[in-house]
Amino acid sequence: MRYTTTKHMTKKTAERRKTKEKRVIPGFRLTLGITIAMLSVFILIPLASVLVYSLRLSPSAFFSVITDSKVLNAFGTSLICSFLAAVFNSIFGLILAWTLVRYDFPGKRIIDGLIELPFALPTAVAGITLSKMYSTTGELGKPLAKLGIKVSYTHIGLTLALIFIGIPFVVRTVQPVLEKLNGAYEETAYIMGAGPFTAFKKVILPELKGAILAGFGLAFARGIGEYGSVIYISGNSAKEKTQVISYIIMQKLNYMDYEGATAIALVMLIISFLLLLFINGAQILSARRASGTYEIAPQSAAENLPKFKAAKRCNIAVSIIFVFLMLVMPLLSVIRNSLAKGLSFYLGTLGTGTVISALKVTLIATFFALLVNTFFGIVASFALTRFSFKGKHMLGALIDIPFSISPVIAGLSFIMMFGRLGWAYPILEGINSALGTNIKIVFAIPGVVLATIFVTFPFISREIIPVLNSVGTDEEEAAAAMGAGGFTIFRRVTFPHIKWSLIYGMILCASRALGEFGAVNALSKTRGKTFTLPLEIDAFYMAGDSDSITAAFAVSSILVIIAVVVLILRSVFEKKGA
Repeated sequence: MRYTTTKHMTKKTAERRKTKEKRVIPGFRLTLGITIAMLSVFILIPLASVLVYSLRLSPSAFFSVITDSKVLNAFGTSLICSFLAAVFNSIFGLILAWTLVRYDFPGKRIIDGLIELPFALPTAVAGITLSKMYSTTGELGKPLAKLGIKVSYTHIGLTLALIFIGIPFVVRTVQPVLEKLNGAYEETAYIMGAGPFTAFKKVILPELKGAILAGFGLAFARGIGEYGSVIYISGNSAKEKTQVISYIIMQKLNYMDYEGATAIALVMLIISFLLLLFINGAQILSARRASGTYEIAPQSAAENLPKFKAAKRCNIAVSIIFVFLMLVMPLLSVIRNSLAKGLSFYLGTLGTGTVISALKVTLIATFFALLVNTFFGIVASFALTRFSFKGKHMLGALIDIPFSISPVIAGLSFIMMFGRLGWAYPILEGINSALGTNIKIVFAIPGVVLATIFVTFPFISREIIPVLNSVGTDEEEAAAAMGAGGFTIFRRVTFPHIKWSLIYGMILCASRALGEFGAVNALSKTRGKTFTLPLEIDAFYMAGDSDSITAAFAVSSILVIIAVVVLILRSVFEKKGA
């Protein structure tokens, strides 16, 4: 028999065998295979359908579409307003994160919970509320109008809406890094005579750079593709150049100009992928700094930091004012407007046939999105945190695609896949012919379900992954060494660690699914049959008369109550998880 030592092996073979030896925990091929398969079916293949259809255009036709003056103006508006909102959020997000980590004050937990309101609140609700608030007769728009400042139907209002939906990305990216930053470094800087500004600039800011850039990238990417929260407050005026690019795509879909819609969507996909690479790079930079220089600060070090009372009071005041104006007032405005015509009108609106139908469709879509994404979230997070393999970072970035892509493109991708011009349409028709069925995807409930799954795809996995990374793999490896099978290891070792983050991820996923607007708007056209609650709100609001607008806010109040419940549950489960 011939024996081979590692000396005689090629370097590649040795590395492969070494990696194999490290995989003590069972389930690598199964979990990775399921992750890639589900990612392909629900995200990558639909997006590839947009690419395939756009390639039918000749280069001259493609450039004719994307260089149209309306399209260029919409791109400019989306990019500039998103950039300004992301810069604003980077500054105020840092202040909010700093205040929540470094100071104790009454109402801190409430403010911390409210930060995630834009995640839980449907974008359509945010859009009509901000539009009403900042109109010339609104709570904030009226006093601003007296000063000669018009907000609604201008670029200012559009940017404000993007600030609203983007602020949680920066806060939740910077906050955990600040929590791990060792206070002893600052303390040393102060002892050596550095002032607060110098210590922040030389010691703290370099360590936060990666997290701030990642938060900026996420907020910027979300802003470019935003639809629901901006179409009401922007006014969608071509003359005033307040149309955003997602609105142009939706407009082309409504006129069945699929070639134009896919051409613009392809450009947006390229921008989104570039931003995704930027975000991934910033997160890797932040993680490398964390592994090299961060430690969880001892309590004594945190307590010994100099108390700069003026700075503390200023930061707390700025944070409270920002949260009140940007997050609390919209909630109060929804409640006030929903009851503007009395309780009987409110209850009557909620009992109408179209509202009840919309609620049923919304619950169906939410149920299936939860079912699919819970399974995917558990499997994907296990694969990404328990095993090392080539392309791991890229796979993680691909899972995050729905965060950086416009929901309108998600809807378009399924039209290009299952619509009459899609490559899967003949297959679907063949199945219907063989089985004698009449299965429809586009403009039917299955399409609404698929669109909802798409936009909520990463929510659960992104809540579980940080928890699994923090606890490490020692316990699973010990269980595997003692002969435990993969399912037993998951049930007895892994699941107890992730149960609270899993529950919170499911709540957040459900909340986002209940409020999805842009993606389902592209795939749902029949009121009373395929409309969801956000589409019903849009139908009421766009009717324009006083009763209809009040009815829109009445339906919105259902989703606002759900959002508040989500925030309360988040606080409870976060406490339990800690």
